[in-house]
Amino acid sequence: MVANRRGRPQVSSRAQIEAAAFELFLERGFTETSIMDIVAAAGISKTTFFRYFPSKAALVWSPFDEGTRDLQRALDMVPEDVPVMEAIRAGVIDSVAARLDDAGIWSAQFRILDASQELQAEGAQRWLVWSEVVARFVASRIGARPTAVVPASVGGAVQSVVLAVLRESVRSPASRSGLLSVLDTSLVSLGRSLQKWIDEQ
Repeated sequence: MVANRRGRPQVSSRAQIEAAAFELFLERGFTETSIMDIVAAAGISKTTFFRYFPSKAALVWSPFDEGTRDLQRALDMVPEDVPVMEAIRAGVIDSVAARLDDAGIWSAQFRILDASQELQAEGAQRWLVWSEVVARFVASRIGARPTAVVPASVGGAVQSVVLAVLRESVRSPASRSGLLSVLDTSLVSLGRSLQKWIDEQ
């Protein structure tokens, strides 16, 4: 229980602070938990907290934002001869796999997001940024604007599949390998139809 955390060893890593905060969010709720609660639970100073996170909301979104950056880097490195949807599938799998920690922080993040209206208000914008990463990659391959029908539609479709698979894995917990297998199979199926559309451009 949180009340018994007095005297716990001081933590200093981002992941440890996230773990302490997510436990509080799940116990009390995101809105009901203050930064001072997190600081006390983690055994750190406010200065240390703000060294890692500019706000309480940023703490919850941090793993997601890192995943978005990972996806961008992966797509930036794809050779030109790799088919568009295969490149997207590989990049998405790699970026998601990097976030699937043994401590379950990624799973806690999704449960917190689904339970907090305050955070859900930011969710649509965060996922839009994610889907735009995919759309820009598609656009660069077919010589179109990222907001054109094909790139924007592919970005939205891939984002919908990823979000659905991750949310289902939270409702019905699966192993790390099991989740990645389902995500991979889903993206392969989606890719078959979308690649044909892309090739027609």
